[in-house]
Amino acid sequence: MENLKLVNVEEAMARVDNDKELYNDLLTMFFEDPQFKPEDLDKLVSDGKIQEAEKLVHLLKGIAGTLGAELLFDASQRLDDILKGKTQGDIPAGKDEVNRLFAETTAELKKVQATL
Repeated sequence: MENLKLVNVEEAMARVDNDKELYNDLLTMFFEDPQFKPEDLDKLVSDGKIQEAEKLVHLLKGIAGTLGAELLFDASQRLDDILKGKTQGDIPAGKDEVNRLFAETTAELKKVQATL
């Protein structure tokens, strides 16, 4: 893959036993039935629904890990830890980082899928 900055396709393929069809199916589900929407995270945080926000971020972290989206996984992990109270941090800044990386990663994943 050319110049991918956000997605480690080799790692993702290893997770699915190098099954391109399965990885493609996972990407299709990611695009067609999104379990995470940035606007949902925005609303949960602004409404102070921290536990629900944590569940949503935890879900995104799992999806990101499966798809090889390492930077999104890392940002989700940091925000997850902040929301759980494991570490100190700025929830709005963490949310903004996750949302930004989600958008950038989604664009890169579309490029990845086009090559499968």
